[in-house]
Amino acid sequence: MRFLHTADLHLGSPLRAAASRDADRGAALRLAADGVLARIVDAALDAQVDAVGFAGDVFDSDVQDVTLRARLVTQLLRLTRSGIAVVMIRGNHDALMDHGRYGPLGDGIHLLDRDRPSVDLGGAVFHGLGFRARHHDRSFLPDYPAPVPGRVNVGLMHTSLDGSSGHDPYAPCSVADLLAHGYDYWALGHIHKRAQHIDGHRAAVMPGIPQGRHAREAGRGSVTLAHLGDGAPRIRAIPVADIAFATVPLDLSGITDFDSRIAAIQRAAQGVEDHHHLLRLHITGSDLPLSDLSEIAREAVADMPLVDIEAVRRGDTPPAPPGDLARLMAEEAATDSFRDAAREALAAWRDALPREIAATLADAELRALTDEGLTAVNFALSQADPA
Repeated sequence: MRFLHTADLHLGSPLRAAASRDADRGAALRLAADGVLARIVDAALDAQVDAVGFAGDVFDSDVQDVTLRARLVTQLLRLTRSGIAVVMIRGNHDALMDHGRYGPLGDGIHLLDRDRPSVDLGGAVFHGLGFRARHHDRSFLPDYPAPVPGRVNVGLMHTSLDGSSGHDPYAPCSVADLLAHGYDYWALGHIHKRAQHIDGHRAAVMPGIPQGRHAREAGRGSVTLAHLGDGAPRIRAIPVADIAFATVPLDLSGITDFDSRIAAIQRAAQGVEDHHHLLRLHITGSDLPLSDLSEIAREAVADMPLVDIEAVRRGDTPPAPPGDLARLMAEEAATDSFRDAAREALAAWRDALPREIAATLADAELRALTDEGLTAVNFALSQADPA
């Protein structure tokens, strides 16, 4: 069995933060995110796999979107028409998604859940339980079927494992318990950072998000190719992200002239020039205003076609207090790129809402809506525990 495993595509993710900083960069990132499914299918076809598994959060929201659903089915048909089976489970983001609302997904596409937790594809038996609510705080593992003796067994699970920074405890389960269950391979999802655990002939792999959306989802996203059968699983990551994020520390202590700063930034950026990167610089040792440092950084990478500056931050200062955050948000909301992205979002919401409600989201109301949002966030910040 040659198997491609992915998770956490988050199709339809709004990416508004990137668009609000820079409209062109936001558009490039949106294009990369929109194309990730096609790149995953390309990778599966190139590797001539027997099956592709999607371990949850195919979509970013369980709100029905006929365009996204059509995009999904179009790409999955490329697989099934080539004789490649597709196995899917629901994650917490698409827990309530009705995949059959616009008709069946198609022959060869298997959505596993509690009503149908297993499917025999000849080369292997696949098992999976998807989310039926947005949050599950207990392990799904006790409800998974026992492995079928004498066969390759693959489990799909969407889980926070036994805890990960930045992730709530969704269907928590320890790696040790997974490996002890008896399956040959666990195709996991939910945590956006790649990790793999191998114990003899058994493996549990979190493939990570295939296309990062912001600086906290750093590195070039990938899918996992697994060869299962005799002996230990053979596992390989296949990069599929068009754009990668990287955070690079840079000490400018003692560097005071313009040309030397340019050279220092270029040296820092060269380490990520193997692929298109959005670079976040954490600068120490300089008292220049961040606006000046940002301009210098963008000048430094102007002739580096594979590097853009996502943001410049001070690496030696604590997070801004609530008052400064409020000021920064107000400044961001006044930019043309933010307003363009907001108008685009309003147009999408108007199309989805009844006419009598949609009028409240007219472009003419943008200023009032923005002010209302800033007021609400400022109030929340004022109530936050300073600890």
